[in-house]
Amino acid sequence: MLADPLEWLYAMTLAKSSLPQLSFHRDAEAARVASSLGGMHASALRRFDWSRPVIYMPPFRRLAEGSVVVAVEGYTARRLVELGVRPHVVVSDLDFEPEHVSLGEIAVIHAHGDNIGRLPLYKPSPRIYTVQTWPPPGTYNVGGFTDGDRAAYLAASQGAERIVVSGFYPELPIKRDDEIKRRKLSIARTLLARLSRSITIDFI
Repeated sequence: MLADPLEWLYAMTLAKSSLPQLSFHRDAEAARVASSLGGMHASALRRFDWSRPVIYMPPFRRLAEGSVVVAVEGYTARRLVELGVRPHVVVSDLDFEPEHVSLGEIAVIHAHGDNIGRLPLYKPSPRIYTVQTWPPPGTYNVGGFTDGDRAAYLAASQGAERIVVSGFYPELPIKRDDEIKRRKLSIARTLLARLSRSITIDFI
């Protein structure tokens, strides 16, 4: 699975220009590590009905009806479970309560240059690895950049007809509130707007 090459190029060009302090030069190394960790084939995601996914991002406030429940980060997976909702898919780069990414039926773990050390520490089963380079065997590039917008690109890649997003509140960062986080949220806003040109996204 490989994102549209032009969309991937756009996202990475935007990210690298906005966040030059991140370790993009180690992304290929991270992809190689992920390739060695025994992830599942992306076809495992086909067990779910992706026609109308609901993507929950921190800090979501509302639950919604949908065909598949996607939690962004272990933090969100934990909150959903506490509310009696088990996520089908958890999308995470392991930086916000990584110990809870296993609460979903499948974890989609993203490998990049700044989380190489965490990849071998958190290996929920079953899991699928995504990367932000050309994908080596056993990994996939679905597009996007932050966990939130990447979850939406993942849903689109699985044939979603309409996406509901609960919790995308850029003005309320909860993990941290610094310049890097604000720039990441700006990138996510831009990429979600781009994706909304080809698929309906309802924000609640």
